[in-house]
Amino acid sequence: MAAAFVLRGALMKRKPLWLKWVWCAIPAVAAILLYLILPHFPRVAEYGFTRAIFRVIGLPLEWLMSVFPFSVAEAVVISAAPALLLLLAVWIARIIKSPARGKTAERGVRFVAWCVSLAMLLYMVMHGANYDRLSAAELLALPDRVYTAEDLYSVTADLAQKASAAREKLPEDENGCAALTVTQEELLLLANDCYRPLQERYPFMITGVWQVKSVALSHLWSYTGFTGVYCPWLGESSINTDVPVYEFGHTATHEIAHTMGFAKENEANFLGWLACAESGQPDYVYSGHLQAYIYCGNALYKADKELWRQAASNCSEGVWRDLKNRNAYWKQFEGEVQESSQKFNDSFIKANGVASGTLSYNQMVELMLRWYDQQGFFGR
Repeated sequence: MAAAFVLRGALMKRKPLWLKWVWCAIPAVAAILLYLILPHFPRVAEYGFTRAIFRVIGLPLEWLMSVFPFSVAEAVVISAAPALLLLLAVWIARIIKSPARGKTAERGVRFVAWCVSLAMLLYMVMHGANYDRLSAAELLALPDRVYTAEDLYSVTADLAQKASAAREKLPEDENGCAALTVTQEELLLLANDCYRPLQERYPFMITGVWQVKSVALSHLWSYTGFTGVYCPWLGESSINTDVPVYEFGHTATHEIAHTMGFAKENEANFLGWLACAESGQPDYVYSGHLQAYIYCGNALYKADKELWRQAASNCSEGVWRDLKNRNAYWKQFEGEVQESSQKFNDSFIKANGVASGTLSYNQMVELMLRWYDQQGFFGR
């Protein structure tokens, strides 16, 4: 028996170095193969990954991350630089002290490569593969036809009216802008509840997240132009809470959509609006309709300025104050940091197979038109 253990140990010691690197590369190779193959098989992505592997791994992880009252992703980012410097110093010290410096250095490099390889595979399972699933339009059986500027006008005007009506149910701050009816903490705990009405009709809208996080350094984060983030390696959703409060709701439901496996930004935007609109919670209803009005209004302005003016006339004075306040807020953060961040985000989205990049956020307008069409709005 002892001889067998000795022999096994000797064989393990003789494992060639190239084989160790092969094992290290396996997760990365698997991730690359999924990246290349899944776009051609959306049903495999839908039922093999989004509704299977992603849920098995993602739902427990999302639930666990929700237990922490702070943004774990933010904590990791803040601590990353000093932690990496410390690990680098320890590694260099070990190399200097080691009698076999080359082997010690190689083991360190292999460990880093192994971590990167695993991170690539985890990303594909937790987010990347979801770009290739069946589209939200297919899953919701939305009609598909050519829509006119007049159709877009009708939707935009309706959103302006709904936003104005929802705005009347909210209190105002000292500047006459919309304020929350609940505390910020209470609002973020309600994000998943906004999807309850939709989940009854569409059971595939499942998430393990029950708490969206507030980013502590939100004001500094605004320099990047981002209002929310989904961290696929943690299954965590966090939002910028320095922005005007009427942006909180839609941003939170947008990030929740990512945790449900909807990776594409236009789909997350659309589902975020839909969840807000059907939630019945005043803050979310207003936030959703206001953001949808902004997207549709911008698209209508490009298509027909006169129709845009007619649609915009449906906005109440309170909505106009909020829009003016929103523009003033983001104006102060314009600059190179925001431009660089948006370019990076654009490249990231394109790398995931969405050719339109950050313009895909605006493509929620098409989904809005198709949803309104499904509800029989244009036949009224």
